[in-house]
Amino acid sequence: MDLAARFELKYLIRLGQRDALLRELAGELRPDSVGGGRYPVVTLYYDSPGFDIYWEHWRGVPFRRKLRVRTYGTGDGAIAPATFVEIKRKDGPWGAKRRLRLPLPQALAVAGGDAGAAGPLDRADRATAGEAAEMAMSLGLRPRCLMRYDREAFARGEGEDALRLTFDRDLMRREHDLVPRPDEPGFAQPVVDPGLCVMEVKGHGAVPLEIARLLARHGLQPRRFSKYAAAVAPRAHLPLLTP
Repeated sequence: MDLAARFELKYLIRLGQRDALLRELAGELRPDSVGGGRYPVVTLYYDSPGFDIYWEHWRGVPFRRKLRVRTYGTGDGAIAPATFVEIKRKDGPWGAKRRLRLPLPQALAVAGGDAGAAGPLDRADRATAGEAAEMAMSLGLRPRCLMRYDREAFARGEGEDALRLTFDRDLMRREHDLVPRPDEPGFAQPVVDPGLCVMEVKGHGAVPLEIARLLARHGLQPRRFSKYAAAVAPRAHLPLLTP
């Protein structure tokens, strides 16, 4: 993972602002290959009994890690389900993600501290499984929150140099039945105001100048934001995010 070269900027924007941006970028973006660029995401987040990962984000700790199990796809198979154990790292303004695709039972076992549950792996995947299990055991991590949202994903360019834009809306959470099933419908608690979506701009190096100017022209500024932190904020008596 190259922490020194990857950026991930987050914005809370209104749905109308999203539509305006996509109109201006028409012809420059291609939809993600998964589901034609539209698909549901269900994520199980892990934290310690004292919510240490949440509080590290809240305090702005420069170097921090996050463990989650994420499932893409639909229950009817229209978009083939795929489950990953994911480790996200943050080092100041830079970030990286390491992930390992596994069947759901094995993914949950690895995130629960059993690296061997993944079975035979190549060197890189074995390192990911080992780090996930080590985090779970050394930090006392356990499932804390399940979240579902609908994503629109686009890319500009190809390969490692591609710029990615994602728009996540209808963020919902729950803290019971913590199993990340594909396109799980059973959520009732909103994470952000329904009129907002989370836009993420991701890539290597620096944001292209023309994209930066487009965002500035729309009055959009990146902010420090974590979906997980927003989801568990009510447990810390913090207000629901609104426009």
